[in-house]
Amino acid sequence: MDLQILQKQLDESSHCPLCQASMYWVEAEQYTQDIQFHECSHCQHRVFQQESKLNCHCAQCTAARKKQTQQTRLQEQRKYSTKDEVIYSLNQLSFLHKLFLLSLLDHYAREDVQHDEVIHWENVKFHHFTPNYLFQNQLLQSLLKLGVLKPQNTGIETEHYYLNIRLDGYSDPSLYSVAQQLRHWFYENLSLGIPFKTTDEVKDAMYLVLYQEIVQFMQFYCRTWGIQIAGSRPFQSFCFRLMDSLAIGQIYYLIQTALEYLYKQKALQPRNDKFINTNLLKKTLEQYRERSLTEHWETSTLPRPHNIPLSKMSDILLFKFLGYDENIFIQPIWKSWRKIEPRLNFYSVKRCMYCGSNDLMVEYDASDYVSLICRQCKHQDHYFTR
Repeated sequence: MDLQILQKQLDESSHCPLCQASMYWVEAEQYTQDIQFHECSHCQHRVFQQESKLNCHCAQCTAARKKQTQQTRLQEQRKYSTKDEVIYSLNQLSFLHKLFLLSLLDHYAREDVQHDEVIHWENVKFHHFTPNYLFQNQLLQSLLKLGVLKPQNTGIETEHYYLNIRLDGYSDPSLYSVAQQLRHWFYENLSLGIPFKTTDEVKDAMYLVLYQEIVQFMQFYCRTWGIQIAGSRPFQSFCFRLMDSLAIGQIYYLIQTALEYLYKQKALQPRNDKFINTNLLKKTLEQYRERSLTEHWETSTLPRPHNIPLSKMSDILLFKFLGYDENIFIQPIWKSWRKIEPRLNFYSVKRCMYCGSNDLMVEYDASDYVSLICRQCKHQDHYFTR
């Protein structure tokens, strides 16, 4: 910037907004035009008067403009490269993926928390927003494969992702707007829309999340012995069969008993190579279950240990969305599911009786009936949900 300095004097009443040092009051001239501004005595940052169109060219301001230019160029490159690819709408995602995104964004993308539009994975991956780390990685990889999450810098290994999705027909929605839509679906008791297509989708997600809680319990229990263990597909299928007749707390009790027996027998290995520990546990549980059915044992119930952190996904799904309480862990799932299924099933198939639209707004909601208004034709109907 070609300026001719006419006068420069220290103004100790003014402080630099960047480094808080005292500033000079400078009177200068540029091409016969008088210019007045403050200049930092430490970092040379300049603060021009509001009506001035001049910009500061100190090291920090120059670096900030360069970074902004690079981000704009990257965004333009992303838009150019994604012209021909499929960009999913938020509503097209599965119920499980919506639940995962909400558990990830709920504490991050809020009005009262300063955030940018990039998900910094290294800052959140060790938080308890999923029941266990392997499950979290599976969900992350599936969203990367779908293209819903994209690396910020393509071509290099990075843990900074942006959300590549459409919301209400618009591309590049803010993280806050995506999180807010998910909050409407999961926190507003179905009055602002539903995040699922069928009740089976919700039931499958509930079984999977509870199974991952079982895996977390196994890992937490074995960690005190320095022993590795994880879930597997055969073990998952076996647990799903157990969950059809036993409460989660009863499965906890069986697993605790089996692990303690295997540990005393020194059958467990420090490393879970080829799922050796998982297979041993599965075989022992199968024998317990077979004997309990043959000899009519009564399986005890172990309450969910309070020293195991409850994941954000489990909290949102079980307590906020489905409205369960701790009884979900101490009574069979079919008994808990029986209370909520009619309502979910009603909302998954509801249509306006006059025009057939499913774009309905809840006007009044009670425990066993609901009043809806069609947003298309304004027709009002009353329904019993049980």
